[in-house]
Amino acid sequence: MVILVFVLVLLLGVAPWGIGKVAEARVNAGLDRLIQEAPYLSIVERKWTSGWFRSEQEVTFEVFGPWMRAMKPATVLADIKKAEEAAAASRATRQLEASPPEETVDVAAADDAGTSDESGAATGEAPADDAKPLRFTVRNEILHGPLLWPASLGFARVNTKLVMNDEIRKGLMETFGTDEPVKLSSRVGFFGDGSTRFHGDGRTVKFKDEPGELKYDDFEFEIGYSKNLDDVDAEGSWPKIEFSNSVTGERLLVNEMSIVGEGERVVGDLYNSDYKFAIAGIRFIDAADQEISVDDIHYAVVSSVDKGFMDVGAKLGSGKIRTPALTELKFEVDEAHYDFSLRRLHAETLEKLITSIKLAYTRPVATAADVEAALITPFREHGIALLKHDPEFVIERIGIVTPEGEGYIKGVIHLKGVTDADFPDGSFGRLISKVEADLTLEIAQKLVEKLPGGATGAGLAVEQGVARREGEKLVSHIEFRNEELNINGKPHPIPGLGQGPPYSEEAPEEE
Repeated sequence: MVILVFVLVLLLGVAPWGIGKVAEARVNAGLDRLIQEAPYLSIVERKWTSGWFRSEQEVTFEVFGPWMRAMKPATVLADIKKAEEAAAASRATRQLEASPPEETVDVAAADDAGTSDESGAATGEAPADDAKPLRFTVRNEILHGPLLWPASLGFARVNTKLVMNDEIRKGLMETFGTDEPVKLSSRVGFFGDGSTRFHGDGRTVKFKDEPGELKYDDFEFEIGYSKNLDDVDAEGSWPKIEFSNSVTGERLLVNEMSIVGEGERVVGDLYNSDYKFAIAGIRFIDAADQEISVDDIHYAVVSSVDKGFMDVGAKLGSGKIRTPALTELKFEVDEAHYDFSLRRLHAETLEKLITSIKLAYTRPVATAADVEAALITPFREHGIALLKHDPEFVIERIGIVTPEGEGYIKGVIHLKGVTDADFPDGSFGRLISKVEADLTLEIAQKLVEKLPGGATGAGLAVEQGVARREGEKLVSHIEFRNEELNINGKPHPIPGLGQGPPYSEEAPEEE
């Protein structure tokens, strides 16, 4: 019995101190990982205060630090002035070459005079250097394991709070009744895994200077991750958010917001993933008691890597949409869809592009031109290479569903056989010759007739050959290849590409 008590004391009394040391290393490693994944952040300062059962850490972050310094007004103005001086010198040189000396004026001086203003800014008098990088400080309360509240195991639980001044804290207390409307806590697991939870209590917020209030339920969002973020999952919900204006009678209601998904690393920053964000419904009632409603709003993203290529698909849409304008037209939308995907993205090249973009944030920059170059360089190096692998933009379905029928467009747009020769001087001037498209537009005849002027427009489209009737629907088959456009098998002109006259069903008149 004595031995058992001794073991328990050792585990529950001594273990937290040793685990605290491990937790310190794990938390700092997590911060380093955060900076690696989000290089636009940098850590200015971090402090750790050790304890037996509890430790504290303060971390100060800077957002876009070097970039904001490079983009400060004085630096940007100096870049503009240099460009203006170079342009003025070029104009002066051209005028000297074209005009006799006696007719030549001091163009550079004239340009300088013309670009000055009352503030003197354009004459080199820089404004005050008041562009400071954004910084914020968080305080982490680290509770040592192995037993973590409320009912879990791990090295530590980290409760994170934003360090704020008294004025901000007072404003939050007056508005939300708490200085922590959103709470953030993380669990540091034994094997490099962990989770981060964002949550908050439901509240009723009365606005100080506005005749209205905001009500919302408890909300929670949690991200779980394995060691090195090789597996990531997310889940969260916010049952209800409601805003109301007691004077105008306006109301906005958002019901059942949720997110769920998971991802598994394939290579580098590329994941096989499946995530869905959804809202059961949004209703807005205006001051005239007219209602706008949208049901079943959803946004789903799926990505997969197979045989060296990545596909990324997105489905954005909704269920029923009701508005006063649609009601007046006696027009009902039961579903709306915007579903598309990017296919044949060369995985190795895409990974290089993502890595290059991350590195761009870490490169030293001193001027606005450096910032621009840092942004453009990754796309110049790897974006063009990505186009050489015949990528495809697939329109799964863009359109609507109504009681009268459907109207949608489907098809694929892709690049074929792109080479370096298609980018003279780094431009995209010749790329149009490598674009191929095969699209189909279908719309129910009854749906067309519900639209103002729809029947007349449909008849005209059929007469001009841009649509044909197939049963109770209108169909257009659109093809683009070798810089030629064909609709329903007939050529149609494209301004600037030099095609012949459009196809017409009408026979030419006899003279």
